[in-house]
Amino acid sequence: MNLVEQKQLIVFVDESGTLPDSKDRFVVICGAAVEDIKEADSLIHKVLFSLRQTRDSLKLRELKFYHSRDAVKRIFLSAIAASRLKIFILIVDKQGRKIHDDPENFSVILAELIIEIFLWYRNVKLNLIIDRHFSRSGDEQEMDKLLSHNFNYGSKWQLGSIQHIDSQSNLAVNIADMCAGAVLRKYRHGDDKFYFIIRENILVEKIANWPELKRRTLSLNKKLT
Repeated sequence: MNLVEQKQLIVFVDESGTLPDSKDRFVVICGAAVEDIKEADSLIHKVLFSLRQTRDSLKLRELKFYHSRDAVKRIFLSAIAASRLKIFILIVDKQGRKIHDDPENFSVILAELIIEIFLWYRNVKLNLIIDRHFSRSGDEQEMDKLLSHNFNYGSKWQLGSIQHIDSQSNLAVNIADMCAGAVLRKYRHGDDKFYFIIRENILVEKIANWPELKRRTLSLNKKLT
């Protein structure tokens, strides 16, 4: 397969957990992959239709895992489970560390997730749609630059587009939020009832500790400079 024939993948990305809070041991980042954006749009339409059949009116914020009632979580996660969507999960064990939430550190986590997707699909072009993590556009641009440095310079893997979007303006990115929340609940609280719904869609579920991730990324960057 040559470069022209590369399969295109759209990967929605979101995280659950916080880097700076030393009491928050785990951070989960999820990549939810589809070959066609219409698959994600169709999934969201099914979720919205199912929610309209309930007595409660739908609020946009309810599509976020930690703002949703359990019934909403089950409806959303069940729709994901019934779809062809593939899930990639990275669980970062911070080991009691307080980690500064900046473009460099967040790119370390995101790069590890991207590597796992490339290792699974081998020859694909990844187009990322990331739930907006930073409020400053300069931080987003810096993170994009770091990711491009890792994957588009001296690498056999190539990233396509990187978009940062507001989850209220594009509900599809909430697919990644819902999956990340379900997984974090399993690791943080030992409650796997929501994780169990989507487990068959999870292709990769990797645990990595923060010091190892940081060292590996610094080593990679040194090789590429």
